[in-house]
This record gives sequence, structure tokens and C-alpha cells, in this order.
Amino acid sequence: MTQKTFANLLKAVIILAFLCVAVVYALYVPSAAVTGRASFPELDSLWVPALIFVELTAVPVIAALVLSWLIARDIGRDKSFTRVNARRMKIISFLALADVFYFLVGIGVFWTLGIASGPLMIFVMLICSAGVIVAVCAGALSHLILKAAVMREEQDLTV
Repeated sequence: MTQKTFANLLKAVIILAFLCVAVVYALYVPSAAVTGRASFPELDSLWVPALIFVELTAVPVIAALVLSWLIARDIGRDKSFTRVNARRMKIISFLALADVFYFLVGIGVFWTLGIASGPLMIFVMLICSAGVIVAVCAGALSHLILKAAVMREEQDLTV
């Protein structure tokens, strides 16, 4: 597989991921909020803040997809191992950790208010685990890309 083909494949996966994120945040989250609102009419005043809270979790995800697109673009240009791409991966790692922290704090608040229940907390832990896994993998890739960039710079100086 050529560099250009690989970059195009990455871009296709990023577009697919973006479409999935768009469907979840534009269709599923609002419909779940409406269903939840009908189930708990006594908490009617808290559903709008809950919906806004969940919708804001999309911001770091979309930012990470944009950074991933830029990395894929650089791979297509044969600029895979650069300090810029290492920094982008590091930012993706921080975005994932920030999203997990934001989500945990928000769910903690909703749990203390009596909105979050036991089954929801299991779902939250799964989502947070996935976020931590993404953060660790992105951080490790950032480190490896940086080391490769430094090696490439040293090699360019010796030639």
C-alpha cells in the first residue's frame, strides 16, 4: 500500500467516524433526552442542562477528528514523522483526558442530583475507559512520532 493510498484510507475512516459522531450527537442524544424527560417529569427543569452537558462532550471529539485529518494529510505528503504531528497526537491525548474528566465531573453532579442511576454509571465507566485508552494510545504514538522525527532530523543533518 502506498503512502497516498494509506492516507486516503485514513481519511475515509475519519469521515466515517465523523458521520457516526454526527448521528449520535444530532439524533440519538436528543431523542434519548426526550425519552428520559418523559420518564422523569419531576426532573423536567434539569433536562436542558443535561442535554447541553452531553452535547458539549462532542467538542473534543470533533477537535480530535480535525487533528487526525491533518495528520492523515501529512502522511499523504510523506511528512509522517514530524514534530508537528507529534504535537497533534499529544493534543489528541489531552483532549481525550479532558473529555473523560469533564464527563466524570458532570456525571458525578448528575448522580448527586439523582438523575444518574446504576446502569447509567456502568455505561459511563465504559465510555471513560475507552477515553483513557484513546488518551494512552495517542500519548504513546506522540512519543514514538517525536522520537522518529528527532532521528529523521539527525539523519538529514548527516547527509
